[in-house]
Amino acid sequence: MDFEKVAKQLAHPTGTFGVEVVLGMNHLNEFINKNTYDLLQISDSDKVLEIGLGNGKFIQNILNCGNNISYTGIDISHTMITEAKKLNDKFIRTGFVNLILADIEKMPFLEESFNKICTINTIYFWKNPAKALERVYRVLSKDGLFMISFRPYIEGQSLNFSEYGFTEYKTEEVESIIHKANFKIVEKKSLNEAPIEFNGQTHNMISQYYLLQKIKVNNYNELK
Repeated sequence: MDFEKVAKQLAHPTGTFGVEVVLGMNHLNEFINKNTYDLLQISDSDKVLEIGLGNGKFIQNILNCGNNISYTGIDISHTMITEAKKLNDKFIRTGFVNLILADIEKMPFLEESFNKICTINTIYFWKNPAKALERVYRVLSKDGLFMISFRPYIEGQSLNFSEYGFTEYKTEEVESIIHKANFKIVEKKSLNEAPIEFNGQTHNMISQYYLLQKIKVNNYNELK
């Protein structure tokens, strides 16, 4: 599969080829998704928001974390929302799953709508990280948890997607973004993944996880 064609699809998968690319990425992302959901401590009756759900392959994993879990997923790709609705039709019909075409900076939810929020491998595409985190702060409940998971840039090992709409972050750069926002890091974890062959090279992948809580302010207007 052509490296450039794949890379251009990852930020905003479209059409038949976009569907194929994401199907291929699901296997690569199984490890980081599983660890994200585990570290987020999803349990009974949680109201979960996933930002960038892709084709929704892992929604069932979240629902399996407990009873009466309410799941909302957003994605900027109409193709991915369409595919996710097909794949999760039986869950949508229960009323516990809601899939919406939306951007992190324009989420159509009331304040403090969710007590668990996660986003996996999307930070590379945020146009304005400060604004994105401000919007997450707004919809996260006061004692909720927010997980950012991504693969940090490591010279000589990363997949070198920076030419294709990615901003590749080192861990210290992401921590700097977090510290400038109204979140505190309550847990951070770095895990080694299995090596992969991609674009003619072997990559020793590392996934990074930041579990965050709000730093309390008197009211949301103070963030503006």
